[in-house]
Amino acid sequence: MQTIWVLRFIGLFLMMSLILTQYIAAGVFGFLGTIAILQTIYFKKVGQTLTFNNDKTRGRMLQGGHSVWELTFENKGFPIWNGQLYLKFQDVVFPRYHKNVNHSDLIEVIIPFTIGTNEKITVQVPIEGKKRGLSSLKQLELTIPHLYGEGAVVLFYKPLILKEQMVYPSIHKLMDFRYPSALKPGAYEYKHSIFQDVFSPVGTRDYLQSDQFHHIHWKASARMQKFQTKVFTQVANESVMLILNVAHHYSIIADLEEKIETIASYADYFYREGIPYSLAVNVRSLGRSPYLFLPTGDGQVHRQKMMDILSILSKNDLTMPFKQMMIHMDMHENLPMVVIIFTHDYEEVAPFVTKWRLQAHVDLYGLTEVGGGQKWKKRALQNY
Repeated sequence: MQTIWVLRFIGLFLMMSLILTQYIAAGVFGFLGTIAILQTIYFKKVGQTLTFNNDKTRGRMLQGGHSVWELTFENKGFPIWNGQLYLKFQDVVFPRYHKNVNHSDLIEVIIPFTIGTNEKITVQVPIEGKKRGLSSLKQLELTIPHLYGEGAVVLFYKPLILKEQMVYPSIHKLMDFRYPSALKPGAYEYKHSIFQDVFSPVGTRDYLQSDQFHHIHWKASARMQKFQTKVFTQVANESVMLILNVAHHYSIIADLEEKIETIASYADYFYREGIPYSLAVNVRSLGRSPYLFLPTGDGQVHRQKMMDILSILSKNDLTMPFKQMMIHMDMHENLPMVVIIFTHDYEEVAPFVTKWRLQAHVDLYGLTEVGGGQKWKKRALQNY
């Protein structure tokens, strides 16, 4: 609007200069008018062919870890000078170098932005993990100031922005604890097991009449001049199920962060030791189970799935009765060798603990009410 009024005044003075035969003044006003017209055309067209690469990406880091918001732009039209890029995202992460303005739970970052014609650039904003959770870009805005005079053109990116940063819970060192079962075959080396891994011979011994014929080590027998039998690694089954109750009465447990960090520490320990594990949380979910459930697995991919689930757990999640989840698990899930239950209410799980301990090692972790509600006992990690 201001440019239109400027053009009107320039046109008026240009006409007066021509009428009064002031050709030098008319040339000056004509030049200013040309600039104003070009600026009007520029700001009608600028940004129309500027594209943002909105490929879905998710960065992952621990609390205190570093990552970057990486934004790629490509411009096919007029160049953009002295622009300002405004980013808004949740305060799960915060910028490392840029000044920011905190609006409630959102952080705003302002970045200088310049891009030429037919140019492709990538803007990187270094960030640091502040707390466990998931942060996504909520707003992307570009302000282009007028080249001459006041005012600016503001461009908003309207589609949903698919850029996310996930901060994993803190991981603590745990004391060693293992409860392999000698009554089921598995992959854990356990000398008291009755099962052997026939693909992992570790030596030989003298042949006994009770030994199987196909276990004879013929090369060792020829060398020793008497029959030698292969000695195999004794193995046992070892697997763990982690069960978390996030509800206490009609609210979310107050020590949710502590429980999540503890479970993350267990998952990290199981990953390093190669122990298969699963997770069940009484948060409502769509799928095979009505609650959040991660099936048994191991390895790096399984660990990442576990950490992703723990990172997005929130006090705003819709929960289901813990007893209802335990009933469903008792009917539909096969118990592993070890079950670790994180709950504040022992009475809800007491029947299941009594039943499950007949076929698995069951531990409890949390504040457990005893003595008619007059005393609380903390079952800590070192108890395992």
